[in-house]
Amino acid sequence: MVKVMISNVAVHNNPAKFLSNYTFEIKFECLEQLTQELEFKLVYVGDAKEDKQDQVLDVVVIDAVAPGTYKFVFEAPPPDPKKLPNDSDVDVSVVLLLALYRNQEFARVGYYVFTEYDDPELRENPPVKVDFEKLNRNIAVDEPRVTTFPIVWDEQQSTDQLVFAELTEEEKKMAETTEELEICHSLENVNCTNETPSEPQQTNESEPSTEPLPLPTTTTTTTTEEITNEMEPSVELSTVNESVVPTETSTAMDATN
Repeated sequence: MVKVMISNVAVHNNPAKFLSNYTFEIKFECLEQLTQELEFKLVYVGDAKEDKQDQVLDVVVIDAVAPGTYKFVFEAPPPDPKKLPNDSDVDVSVVLLLALYRNQEFARVGYYVFTEYDDPELRENPPVKVDFEKLNRNIAVDEPRVTTFPIVWDEQQSTDQLVFAELTEEEKKMAETTEELEICHSLENVNCTNETPSEPQQTNESEPSTEPLPLPTTTTTTTTEEITNEMEPSVELSTVNESVVPTETSTAMDATN
């Protein structure tokens, strides 16, 4: 069962200078008590063909979260121009917001980032070497790409408990037939017969294949954001860099750097 869902992401400071900070307001719902840290990571994709150019801009780590609705502001620095290709086309790039629990990515929100020079003359005749200080960026907030992944939320939960699409009636019959054949082949010197009424059996075995769950490595850095619990008046959240801010309609969470 899914325990955390991202319900909304608002992009602030957009459009802006390429070297300006990124600011996202993230709202998420926690459906069950979490026993380990919840992590949010912002990644800038420098080159779509080469993941070595990806930069982790910042990471927010929140301690065990109680059920409720929360929101916080995630501010991260821009990518380091020294680590970006400065002799290639920089018209379009991507920024990714990743959500992880127990080192497993369970949600991803991606945005295209369009860049262009603020000077019309430079747009017509761009320099051979990219001048990042004169670039503007514009995040395509109306076209987010949202992806969710099944993960193991609890230590007691096995991978067999991950929820996938329900089988059709035909697939169920095929699965039952396959299971009976496997039992027969596993027995030695034992007569094995199918006592169920005879029906046309399909011998083509079909097994669903699943991709291995992504296990991204995490990096602990610091940031500044405000986290508010909108449902639980006495819930605590701890992030890498946070302060207590009481409000009239909700109780601010305690966060530590």
